[in-house]
Amino acid sequence: MTWRTHVLFGISSLWLLALVPPEMLRANMGALAAAAALGALMPDLDASESKVKHLLIPNTQIKPFMFPALVVSGSDQHRGLLHSLAGREMMALFTIPISVYLGWAVSIAFQLGYMSHLVADSATKSGIRLLYPKAQRFYALALHWRFTTGSLAEDALFVPLALCCTVLLLKALFAI
Repeated sequence: MTWRTHVLFGISSLWLLALVPPEMLRANMGALAAAAALGALMPDLDASESKVKHLLIPNTQIKPFMFPALVVSGSDQHRGLLHSLAGREMMALFTIPISVYLGWAVSIAFQLGYMSHLVADSATKSGIRLLYPKAQRFYALALHWRFTTGSLAEDALFVPLALCCTVLLLKALFAI
């Protein structure tokens, strides 16, 4: 999947937070959406060219994920460790400081975004190595339903995902 589809899948995953009583969240939807979007991009740190690698800190030329992306992409192939349950566990350690400073809801949103990336990539023809380092690939869909990254089929998902995100954000904004 492309980065824009992953971002929308990540933000859409926040619907799962509807299971949590609103008074327990204590985080605004903007922060949760940003955390989910960032989490949805993180597994692609292992890609030679990824959106997350080139993200800038606002009003600077600093790319905070450039060095980790260079380390990971140089040591592993794309859809390797970071596209597995072991990678998700490693990233969970990354969210501990987020929980301390921004609260557990932001940390959960980041993790939901990360997991949404794994689910989305498991719906592609390449699948993911969920139990890395095992070579076996995991697929969420039957063979004839799998997407090709960047295909028209993926583009067809964009509108419903964007609508889902819009409804989610409007719901939060107007407390519908």
